[in-house]
Amino acid sequence: MILEKDWATYPKFRHNLWTNFADEPDITYLTVSHGRYRVPNAEATEFLRMRGFCTGHHNIEQVSDRSGVPLARAREIVQSLADAEVLRRPHRPFSQLGDEEIRDVLLSAVAIWSEQLRETHISVEVFDGAVSRRVALGWLLETYHYIRSFPSALEVAAKSASGELRAVLVDYAEQERGHETFVEQSLVRLGLSADEVRHSIPLVTTRLIDLLMRELFQATPCVALLLAGIVEADDFQEEEIPDLQRRFAEHYASPLDALEPFFRHSRIDSDLGHGKLPHRYARLLSFRNDFELNSVVNRLHDIKHAFDAQKLEIKDYYGREGNYFPRQPVDFFAI
Repeated sequence: MILEKDWATYPKFRHNLWTNFADEPDITYLTVSHGRYRVPNAEATEFLRMRGFCTGHHNIEQVSDRSGVPLARAREIVQSLADAEVLRRPHRPFSQLGDEEIRDVLLSAVAIWSEQLRETHISVEVFDGAVSRRVALGWLLETYHYIRSFPSALEVAAKSASGELRAVLVDYAEQERGHETFVEQSLVRLGLSADEVRHSIPLVTTRLIDLLMRELFQATPCVALLLAGIVEADDFQEEEIPDLQRRFAEHYASPLDALEPFFRHSRIDSDLGHGKLPHRYARLLSFRNDFELNSVVNRLHDIKHAFDAQKLEIKDYYGREGNYFPRQPVDFFAI
């Protein structure tokens, strides 16, 4: 692994996110763990042409050649990002990283990924009316399966933990148990039967999210607290809920109260403070070595991207005519 190169010569950057918003069409926002920057679209586009080659394996001349960005301009861009402290930080031995520093960096990552998940989640398109009714219901079906499996994933973490951490995770799992019934109730109000909801099976990406969580929780159980900060953040503000209910009803010709059980679940999770777990129990975040720490960060990032993949599969599967709705198991007698 390349760790000690000069990152200005062999460009490699700290984790960076580039986001556009409809109300500011000429600006792209660059988000890093230490802040957010407004970048004119033209400059952002120029950097993104280079970004894919900035892996630390190519020097600045090679990056320029492969991206088509003139060398002098490529150097300017790298220098401007260096001035903003976006270049990758020098590698330091794990023994020199204090517990507080590790926790601060991880909590910054949680905040970034939580915000990105809220901005890119399929629910945004659902409430904007940008998908079909069938896809909107498909999102709720996959939410049902995800919520149904989540307590069992937390149990994996609890069984691998000890002491106070184990007690916290046992309580968390118990508080989450049975919450899928709220989504089921909304699906019934939208025309499905409870029986067909319960006997449906999740999409592959929904199962992938569950499996990635279990794998991570078994190896490093305290990370369940960090994940809570990403997936349990308050997606819907209380004052927004009536408008969201109205928009859903109008877009998908459904009863105004169809999502009332769904939002009741959101309120319960918010009241329980699950999104605040990583801050409340930050002292329980502990790692044995740099391999475990780096693995945790990479796997958390994978889970965030698994939600992105789930969004694509929901739109593809539920948007395709002829696919079973809800998704059906394929057993021996179906072959």
